[in-house]
Amino acid sequence: MSARTPIVLLIIAAILLAYVLLFERGRPGRTEINSRSGLLLETVVRERIVRVRIASGEERIALRRDGEGFDEAWTLEEPRQAPADPEIIEDYLRNWEFAIPVRTLQSPSAEDLQSFGIDTPKAEVTFEMGRAKVRVSLGSGAPVDGGGYVRIDEGRQVMVVSDDVVALFDRSADAFEIKGDAGAPNLSDILGAQEEIVEDAAVAAP
Repeated sequence: MSARTPIVLLIIAAILLAYVLLFERGRPGRTEINSRSGLLLETVVRERIVRVRIASGEERIALRRDGEGFDEAWTLEEPRQAPADPEIIEDYLRNWEFAIPVRTLQSPSAEDLQSFGIDTPKAEVTFEMGRAKVRVSLGSGAPVDGGGYVRIDEGRQVMVVSDDVVALFDRSADAFEIKGDAGAPNLSDILGAQEEIVEDAAVAAP
């Protein structure tokens, strides 16, 4: 072994470490994945999601999360900039988080993939966790018993999912956006109450 060998090994180790830090950041650890075994999205952790992208037909939606815990806020980035309703997004993500495949096809043939429409998906949802991304594609084909075919990234497995999961691909931007008057008081009620107070005060005056 030459004197240069340890240096070369250190350089290789440093490059591998840099790769892990740069490209694997945000991905769940093995313990987290094992705890989600059996779920549709084993590698997606709700708390690590920073952006969600939905593509269905001509619709393109992007949702961004800023902050954590009590400081967490969601913003609709695409097709327009607007505040997003955190309760609606929470419900949406929970439905994904606990989605379970009806059955899993381990190694479908090329003919099966074509029949399922996996190579020509009609919708996709992408979860971004730091630099890590998980893309869920909905095939254009449909099982005879309802639901749909989905694939995670470019994996070999194809999962059959229920109609409830298929519905998660079909969301509009309006569904996530906070309505302009949400939570705002009714001004007519306030003005009416003020008029009643003035009238009562006039009656009570000597």
